[in-house]
Amino acid sequence: MSRLQWSIDRRAYSDNIPHPRPASEQNFFQADPNIHYLLKRYLPAAMQNWAENQLFALGAYVAGPMDERAAHTDKEGKPRLRKYNRLGEDISEIVTNEGYKETVAHIYGAGIVSHLYHPVPELGETVPYTNSFLMGYVVSQSEPGFYCPVTLTMSAAYLINRYGNEEQKKQYLMGLTTCDRKRMYEGATWLTERQGGSDVGANVTVAQPVEGQPDVYRLTGEKFFASNAGAMVATVLARIDADKPGTKGLGLFLVPWIKPDGERNQIQIRRLKDKLGVNAVPSAEVLLEGAEGYLIGQPESGFKYMAEALNLSRICNAVASIGIMRRAFYEAQYYSHERRAFGNPIDQYPMVRQMLITLLLDVEVSSGAVFDMIQVYDRLQSKQVKKEDAALARLLIPLLKYRTGEEAVSAAHTAIEIHGGNGYIEEYVTPRLLRDAQVLTVWEGTSNILALDLLRVMQKENSHQIFFQMIRERVARWNYELSAPFAQIVLAELPILEENIAYLMRQSADYLTYKLKPLADHMVDIYSLTCIVSEAEDQAVHEGNVRKYILARLYVNKHLQEKRKRGIQDDQLLDVHFFTELMEYRPVSIEMWQGKVSTAFR
Repeated sequence: MSRLQWSIDRRAYSDNIPHPRPASEQNFFQADPNIHYLLKRYLPAAMQNWAENQLFALGAYVAGPMDERAAHTDKEGKPRLRKYNRLGEDISEIVTNEGYKETVAHIYGAGIVSHLYHPVPELGETVPYTNSFLMGYVVSQSEPGFYCPVTLTMSAAYLINRYGNEEQKKQYLMGLTTCDRKRMYEGATWLTERQGGSDVGANVTVAQPVEGQPDVYRLTGEKFFASNAGAMVATVLARIDADKPGTKGLGLFLVPWIKPDGERNQIQIRRLKDKLGVNAVPSAEVLLEGAEGYLIGQPESGFKYMAEALNLSRICNAVASIGIMRRAFYEAQYYSHERRAFGNPIDQYPMVRQMLITLLLDVEVSSGAVFDMIQVYDRLQSKQVKKEDAALARLLIPLLKYRTGEEAVSAAHTAIEIHGGNGYIEEYVTPRLLRDAQVLTVWEGTSNILALDLLRVMQKENSHQIFFQMIRERVARWNYELSAPFAQIVLAELPILEENIAYLMRQSADYLTYKLKPLADHMVDIYSLTCIVSEAEDQAVHEGNVRKYILARLYVNKHLQEKRKRGIQDDQLLDVHFFTELMEYRPVSIEMWQGKVSTAFR
């Protein structure tokens, strides 16, 4: 061994590359004060202690053994297709590694789906979706690829529970919602076909009724991007009425991998997709060769049912996005604090501080907005649903799926840049974050599709009017003195948004659709600002802590304020001056705020 290598091995040559943190000392929940705050803000008081204990255990598991398994699955342990057995028979078996199987058993066993349907013994009741999404946020910091099968299982369970008949529920719902690893199985939702993609109305997979067997059909066709291929229960759209074009002729079917008689269904997997990221989830091209399927609900309502499941999946997509954003911030914060350049830790330099606070700002504001939106979704699960909540959810869900997907990619990119060359090396988690984040702008609808869905819900349900009313009522409830300038900003922006919507509705279809994404950006900017200001007022009133008002001010600077002289002159550099308080979640008194923020912004 050379003397140089001897010195390197003993860290005597140089010790300026931050050491990996021991997995046993990490806990993604414990390290995140903001998610503690959102838990207490949104979960019922009687559930909070139980949820904190559950998430503490989950946070340690995800940061430790699950994260190690995720790295293995991404590189050497990807799912593989065992197409034929030794007799040459097509068995289309998906083979996953043993560590991934342990992750599956542990996360489902922790109740990420089950607790939505079965009472938690310690509570004597089921939990709201908020709790499951808090779990998903933690899980996605390590393995957003696995959170996809969780999402699809959750969606399949939702459809069967809400629209399936009693026989379907008895046969399949328990397996989708159990914590018992010996009885559990996963779900899938298969929509897209090669000729249509997001244009689901172009689907040509057909469903032929089986004579003498009510609600039993034979499905024939191809599903070109079938995620979680090999799942026990797939919910599948197929054309049930050839005389009805588009989505109106589509029915929804429960297609099991194994039929009730124990035989494998007529489902073949042609190949697994070789994807950029999220390698944990097996995505495949699937052939249905007269596969047996059971009609779910009314035959003419298949697309309507699937659209409801799509909204659930889009929330999960947003949750995965903020999970990746949080992990990107977590890694960048540690690395920049430990890495030295030009005589100082690099997080002492204003340019690096600006990048770090941008990461923090995006994840903290968007996490608050996502969980605020989830409260609307949770209200939809009650027995008496208000049509205003339904319309508002259909507006907010695509908005936040769109925004958070874009932010996740940006966050992963920024984390790589803060790491420098090391951030580009696959031994670090940052390349995987970027590869995994990229799918979140594609899954469950690209930005263009989301913008069209936004237009549809505005035209059909006047959801923007409900949005305006909700925003004005929220602002009217603000009473703390530091909220006043933000109220003025919001109330000044709303008429501009209203005018722009009215203007676009009078334009040609081409002009209207061309401008939909800038319109969506404006809506989500306003909504997210009201979420962070509401959180700021809550903390200020109850804790005397105005820290979140600093984030609200930075958010306005980034999204809603014209930059005078390109923002070069007269910048208060709030991110630099309050860097420690923001990064370490330290309380900020109103006196500290007033001492560093100009009177124009108080």
